[in-house]
Amino acid sequence: MKIHFREQYCSNGEEILYVTPDHQDTVVRVTVKGERPSIRKRLSIRRFFQHLFLPVGYPDSVSSDYLSYQKWDTLQAFCSTISGTLTTHAILKGVGVGSDTVNPLSATITWVLKDGSGHLGRILFAWWKGSELDIDSKKWRIRADILNDVAMAIDLFVLPLYPKASTYILCATTTMKAIVGVAGGATRAALTQHHAIRGNLADVASKDSAQETCVNLIASFVGLFLLSYLQNHKVLYGLFAFVTLVHIYANIKAVKAVCLRTFNEARYLIALEEYFKSGMMLTPMQVNKLERVTVGQTVSLTARIKIGCSARELTEYYRNCYDLENLIACFDSREKFLIAETRHYVGVYLHFTVKPLDIIKSYFYVASYLQDKSQLRDRYWEIQNKWNEFLNLAQCEGWNVHAHLLKTDEYRLDWRI
Repeated sequence: MKIHFREQYCSNGEEILYVTPDHQDTVVRVTVKGERPSIRKRLSIRRFFQHLFLPVGYPDSVSSDYLSYQKWDTLQAFCSTISGTLTTHAILKGVGVGSDTVNPLSATITWVLKDGSGHLGRILFAWWKGSELDIDSKKWRIRADILNDVAMAIDLFVLPLYPKASTYILCATTTMKAIVGVAGGATRAALTQHHAIRGNLADVASKDSAQETCVNLIASFVGLFLLSYLQNHKVLYGLFAFVTLVHIYANIKAVKAVCLRTFNEARYLIALEEYFKSGMMLTPMQVNKLERVTVGQTVSLTARIKIGCSARELTEYYRNCYDLENLIACFDSREKFLIAETRHYVGVYLHFTVKPLDIIKSYFYVASYLQDKSQLRDRYWEIQNKWNEFLNLAQCEGWNVHAHLLKTDEYRLDWRI
């Protein structure tokens, strides 16, 4: 028997051999056990749904944490839709649906004002916090969903009690939901980019949208059933509270399942603390488990750090030109950054030719400086050796050191004139 090809669809698919048996001229397909592959009906249905809802090439085309994230994300989407269905009833009553005293024009005006407030809130929030959504995508994902739950709770519990103020209440809650739309959409895009390891961002995003649409469709019918058969308001309120708690819990579990390999400030400080303490490098999985996704940080520094500062701030503090020259002389001429402590923070000043790795390096130097402020002046090369060791360990553990999520301003300088 001559074997021509060995074939497998994805890493978890069945292996098939294309062979020519002895005393035959025809090529046939057999399994590795020598049997003819049988196409079972249930397998074809499973393959159909896999093509419908999962990215092409799954599981090889996505990151290893994709499935665990999607399970919890599906649960939170289901709970969110149930809550939304329960609150829609209260919103429609708030704008006057079913009431003889409210004319269509006034209801339309209320609805337009509500939507207008949402548009304005979306614009202002994108201007205010848009640059931070990448940096702390996990936290903003949780914040967005909690804010959405608060807005729906107001619609459900507060709106029926104050019908005369329904327009103001709806404008406020719609603005909150608009913020949720910006934060949720942006953080979802960041997580989708993480999952798409083959550059298949559009495929992963579209399949994620298909999954969520299917879940929302099912949850909508479940919500309609509950509204139709559960007329007791206390039961509906209790159900809303239960679904909301499950929604928040599922969201926390979903973002905790994501293992990001790029340093933001929270993950970087966790890794640095362990390195300075033991000389060991934590894996991305270990750091992501330690990272807080609700409030605060696991590790914090003793001073505020600003990266990408303006030279104006530096010259206002170091007014003497000799002090400035001494500061510059503390750093190797090949470095792409300067570090200087002013009244309120430690500033990092970046060169025009700075690269992402240089910014990660500058933060390492700042953390070393805050441990012992004499290091930059007296033991500069000791920090350099530690950085080289840290960088090698980080690369060995799978950290992406060619990109970063550290908050950085856009000022760039040149001090080699």
